[in-house]
Amino acid sequence: MPEFTIDADIRRAHTLPSSFYADERFFELSREKIFARAWHLVGTAAEVHNLKPVTLLPGFLDEPVLLSENEGSLACLSNVCTHRGKILVDEPCYAGLIRCGYHGRRFSLDGSYISMPEFEGVENFPSEADNLRRLPLERWGEFLFASLSPAASLSEFIGGAAAAIDIGPY
Repeated sequence: MPEFTIDADIRRAHTLPSSFYADERFFELSREKIFARAWHLVGTAAEVHNLKPVTLLPGFLDEPVLLSENEGSLACLSNVCTHRGKILVDEPCYAGLIRCGYHGRRFSLDGSYISMPEFEGVENFPSEADNLRRLPLERWGEFLFASLSPAASLSEFIGGAAAAIDIGPY
């Protein structure tokens, strides 16, 4: 795969070769290096009434996440069970916990593993890997943004506009 360099002197600029736009490898690299590290609008705080499933960039990243609100605290969690990979919540709903419909694994609204039927007394279980992955979630005013692996904080992405509206993590 050819490397591309960017010269800081704009007078020596040139366009990228057409392969950059047509080669599937660059398309896949952009998913990993650009879009997985960017912030994505997932809704507004007012839209989250307990549990709200969202997909980050449908048709591209296709990452199923779950916005969870509990007593005013918001979290963005993986919407995939840590046991067999089943989607946990299909529609916005109100629930006191998150339960997998496959084997009944239960999680708290902050993503912490609670229990699994007929699995009591198993050694070295549960572990941290049994909790739902918590993804970075930040707000800009009422807007909520999530990222798989942000390259920088939301305020760094937004720049000067962040000072005008309350911005910060949940």
